[in-house]
Amino acid sequence: MSSLKLTVGDIWEIEGQRYLLDPMMGNGFLHMRNERTGAPLQISLDGTSLQTPTHDWLAEQFAAGCAHRIDLSGPSRQALSSPLVASGDYETILEKDPKAAFRQSVLTALDRLNPFSLSDKGIRKALATIWEKKPQTFAGQKPPSPGSVRTWLNERGETGSRQLKLMVSRSGKTPRKKRLPLSVHRRMHKEALAYWADRQKTIGDAYDDLCFYLKSLNSWISTRSSSWRAVPIPSMERFRIHIRSLECYETILTKYGKKEADKRLKANGPGLHAHRPLALGALDHTLADYHVVVDFNGWKYLGRPWLTIIIDVYTRCVVGWVLTFEPPSLYSATECIKRSNRPKLRMLDRFPDCPELQDIYGKFNEIIVDNGWEFTGSSFESAMIDMGTSIRWAPIRSPTYKAIVERFFGTLNTRLHRKLPGGTLPIEQMRAWGIDPQQDAVLTLEQAEDLMISAIGVYHQEIHSSLAEAPIKRWSRAVREQGGIQVIGDDRQLDRMLGASKEATLTTSGVKLFNLQFHDPAITGPILEDLARSEPLRRRAKGSATVPVKIKYNPADLGQISFWHAKIGQFVELPCTEPEYAKGLSKWQHDCMQTWIREEQVADADQRLARRIELRREIEKLTPDKVLSRSKRAHARLLSSPKIEALASSTLRVEYAQPRHDGMAPVIPTASLATERTDDHAKPVRPARGSRKRKAASRGTSEPKAPVNVDWSQIPDTDPRWEGFK
Repeated sequence: MSSLKLTVGDIWEIEGQRYLLDPMMGNGFLHMRNERTGAPLQISLDGTSLQTPTHDWLAEQFAAGCAHRIDLSGPSRQALSSPLVASGDYETILEKDPKAAFRQSVLTALDRLNPFSLSDKGIRKALATIWEKKPQTFAGQKPPSPGSVRTWLNERGETGSRQLKLMVSRSGKTPRKKRLPLSVHRRMHKEALAYWADRQKTIGDAYDDLCFYLKSLNSWISTRSSSWRAVPIPSMERFRIHIRSLECYETILTKYGKKEADKRLKANGPGLHAHRPLALGALDHTLADYHVVVDFNGWKYLGRPWLTIIIDVYTRCVVGWVLTFEPPSLYSATECIKRSNRPKLRMLDRFPDCPELQDIYGKFNEIIVDNGWEFTGSSFESAMIDMGTSIRWAPIRSPTYKAIVERFFGTLNTRLHRKLPGGTLPIEQMRAWGIDPQQDAVLTLEQAEDLMISAIGVYHQEIHSSLAEAPIKRWSRAVREQGGIQVIGDDRQLDRMLGASKEATLTTSGVKLFNLQFHDPAITGPILEDLARSEPLRRRAKGSATVPVKIKYNPADLGQISFWHAKIGQFVELPCTEPEYAKGLSKWQHDCMQTWIREEQVADADQRLARRIELRREIEKLTPDKVLSRSKRAHARLLSSPKIEALASSTLRVEYAQPRHDGMAPVIPTASLATERTDDHAKPVRPARGSRKRKAASRGTSEPKAPVNVDWSQIPDTDPRWEGFK
């Protein structure tokens, strides 16, 4: 039989259940009852039948670590109130209370000296004995008082179990008697809860309400009886401590909402995890913390660009990035994925001593994105299916789900963006330092992207806190182990599937779009010849052949466009004729530049107008006076024409000016003669004008009269012949 000492009433924990040991039976059998249900413990030794546990079985379970005796005696309630009781860390305990080891040494030595009298005289004699036996242990130490020793013996463990964690001083840790009346505590608690219930209320407001109530109560007490004592008013600090003691998930939820409560107190999940490179990527956008300009006939302010990146979860490497003024959209996301599929040759130019940086590329098996409109649409999902990449959407309003990307954005802001000219800082610092990022912006987008590439390259070569190694080291090792990098053979399909569509016309000069020409003679000629013959005759333009086509372009990159060739069943690409300008240029940037061009043209409009008028004046000087006079008279006739005045009556109002010194006469009203006629409106007896001419006249027997040429410029305005033209 095992020699394990057992006591009736012991509680043992076996397989997560607690059992109470009853009086032992004969032949080494034990009767153990489940503490919760009272059912007896039954075990199976041979794997089939059940039987009562034995003393030897319990000893074997204890040796294997499957059974544990629960010590219910333990330290006293006051000792358990110490925050370090559950810790047991030796260095932490000695850091908090260096005298804990001294108390443990004294109590251990007294336990070995037992028995001795617990009177003051007996304790002093025992202390003198152990000081004499262990001069090196207690050298330079003063013996404690008998009262302290008695307290230590009663409250700091039992004989043979003087744990160091029970020796920590409890000064200031034990509960004390409340110094304020219970009524004041209740009111203080009520005002503290009022603070947590109102988002606009501050601690000062809640303390003012507490003071107003207590002072009003004291005023009422002073009028009732002189024997009643006024209630004390707690200090501001005491009230603040009580408010902070109530801080928990429920109070923060009530005051600030669920999002803030989760942010402060909710435990984070396990985080994103991947078992190899390119298994899982995290894609996200952010507004860069700096302002940029463009050198376009002088500095032009552009604003803050958008940064889109995709990070490999396993290695923490930045596989693709796009810096553009295109707001978060489907096109910037697909452009980032397309760039992540290609080697980083610019990294090799920047870091020739680390050629591994150019090999950070490939196709992801799965991409995690947020719930932005550019990611939740069917177009993005369809494109990823065609690529063979699955999508994982993060929970709504949970930025911590993609903490890997958010943390990298913070690192990039700290190491680069806020150090750049035009970089943004917290608003408080910018106000205190008098910084205006828009005025300090001197970097172009190309310069900012070059600096960002350098910063990413440095990030890849530094030790990552979560990986305990450089991201490039983990990437290179893992890629060698898996035997290579998987890529999309033709990533141009992303532009073809997801590009913005627009109607255009294909001519012998290519396609003109957004004031840019897209043309390649080797491509345009054969395709135009192939498509033009099937165009209906009535739609064909005179001269060179033209064909209407439906094109697709990437708003994040106007370097090329593509259009559908129905006869061969595929997209055809046309490059821009200005590759240095359009490569990597977004439509937003191009529109800004076109606007600036128009503004400059408007600024020169007055000069161009003056030049045109000056040219006409020179032409008029060389024109004969006869031609000019004819034009002036024609102008005068049009101004006085009744028909023209009738047509312009809706918008033109004719009035007569008052008489002036230059001889303009007043208007003389004239009455019609209709009321004074005496012929009763009889028909005139003369022949009607315009009757048929005689036959002799029609035969041309008489000589026609030569037309009279009148020089109207020599006739004064008062001549009757002008009557029809006035």
